[in-house]
Amino acid sequence: MGSAVLDARASRAGLWSNRYLIWNFARRDLKGRFKGTAVGWAWSLLLPLATVLIYSIVFSLFIRISPPNLGNGDPGRYWVWLLVGMVAWNFLLNATTQGIPSLLGNGPLLQKIYIPSFVPVVANTVAIGVQSLIELGILAVILAVFGNVGLSWLLVPFWVVLLLVFAASFTYALSVANVFYRDVGQLVAVAMQMIFFLTPIIYPLTMIPEQWNGIPVRSIVSASPFAEFVTAGRTLLYDLQVPDLRQMMALVAWTAAMLLVASLIARRGGQDVGEFI
Repeated sequence: MGSAVLDARASRAGLWSNRYLIWNFARRDLKGRFKGTAVGWAWSLLLPLATVLIYSIVFSLFIRISPPNLGNGDPGRYWVWLLVGMVAWNFLLNATTQGIPSLLGNGPLLQKIYIPSFVPVVANTVAIGVQSLIELGILAVILAVFGNVGLSWLLVPFWVVLLLVFAASFTYALSVANVFYRDVGQLVAVAMQMIFFLTPIIYPLTMIPEQWNGIPVRSIVSASPFAEFVTAGRTLLYDLQVPDLRQMMALVAWTAAMLLVASLIARRGGQDVGEFI
């Protein structure tokens, strides 16, 4: 009886009540992320930079995609424009693909003691967020070297918070589903590859036709949450403009919707996941 009451009280504890537990999990993930590698945390920069280099060579030299001008009016540089988009995408990709198996990975611990199911997932998102903030800081330095700095940067923290909450909520919903249906992780990995090419990351949104066989392709692509976050980040950091009201409302709406879904799952299906691992 006492154990049931304790579990009920723990299940009502929210993110703030479990903040120290989440941070301890995140610290553990951060310490083990590049453990045993020769260059350690340098991989968090080398991997995305290598990706940017490869895509820059392919799409600026061979396919010849011309980026828009910088927000300060200087000629655009494709690798800088690509890097701005890749920072947001890499965070979403890593948070999702690495966060989905986090419940199964912590299965033995969840079976021994009661830990809210969202703790490992949120902690994983926080750990990847710390890594992405380092990338974002280097990106800010690069943009500053080109003199591409503006007041729109003041809204970047707001964009980062929405991105973090959306990613954590989205990943938590998928991680719980993965406990009951182990194919979810594999399906999402394939889906994320498709979403990457359907999101205007390596090409501008204007390259997508507005209509195709009567289907409003551009509107559909631009309305996805991945496209909304990537383009909003570019608008703030690269274009030095504030996203229009529609896009700001879309970011808030997508984040609120995913947070609601995650909350419902945590209350109804996420409390007893340890029994199914």
